[in-house]
Amino acid sequence: MPPYTNVHRAFLQACSNHGTMSKEQAFNMYIAICAQHDSNHLIPAEKDLDQVVEAINERIYRFDQKIVLTHYEPTDMDFYVFVSLQESPVDLQLNAFTAPELHYFRVLLRELTLSEDHTLAVITCLNLTMDTVSEGAKPLAKMRAEQLLQEWEQLGYFLTLDDKCYLGPKAVVEFEKYINKNFADVVTRCCLCNVTIFYGVRCASCPQILHKDCLKKYLRRLTNCPACKNLWTVPM
Repeated sequence: MPPYTNVHRAFLQACSNHGTMSKEQAFNMYIAICAQHDSNHLIPAEKDLDQVVEAINERIYRFDQKIVLTHYEPTDMDFYVFVSLQESPVDLQLNAFTAPELHYFRVLLRELTLSEDHTLAVITCLNLTMDTVSEGAKPLAKMRAEQLLQEWEQLGYFLTLDDKCYLGPKAVVEFEKYINKNFADVVTRCCLCNVTIFYGVRCASCPQILHKDCLKKYLRRLTNCPACKNLWTVPM
C-alpha cells in the first residue's frame, strides 16, 4: 500500500474546510497540493486523485466520515463531498449555528423534501423564518436567513438557481439516510441504480423519475421506459 503522505493530509483538510468542491476545483486543488508537498514533481493525473481519495477514505471511515464523488443533476456536474456517515440529527452536522438557525435548516430540509419537485422559490425559503418562532421568541430575521442560505450554499447544502432553491450535493449525499428515515413516504429511488433520487428526468407516460446519467446509459441499449415499457419520448 502506498504511504499516507502530506498530500493526503492536505487534500483531506481542503475537503473538510470546503465541504463541497466541484471535480474541477478539487483536481486543481490537488495539483496545487502536489506542487507544495510532493517532491517527485510529477504531473498529477485524475486517476492519481482517485487513489488519494481511496486512501483517505480507508483512514477516516472509522470516524464515520467519507469523501464521496457524486453527480449532481441540477447542474449536471460532479462534486467531491466531505460527509458524515452518522445517522444522526442535523444538530450534530451543523454545530456552528444557534438553535433557531439549526431549526431553520431543518425546516428548509423538510420543505424541500416535501415539495413535489424538491425545489422552492427563494422568497418562499425566506418566508419560512416564521416557522422558527417559539414561545416568547422572535422569528429569525430574514436578513440573517439570507446570510445563512449563502453560507449553506457555499458548504454545498443548498443551491440557488434561477430564483429557486434546491437541495445541494452535500445535502443529497449526507442526509440521504436522514431523509429516507423521516420522509420515507415522499422519496423515491431510481429504478436503474436503486439510489434515492431527488432530481432527474420524468417519463412522459408514467410517474417514474430516473437519474439522467443512468437513463443515458440505458437508452444506448433500449428505447422503452424501464418502468412502464412505453417508448421513451422525453428529450435528453
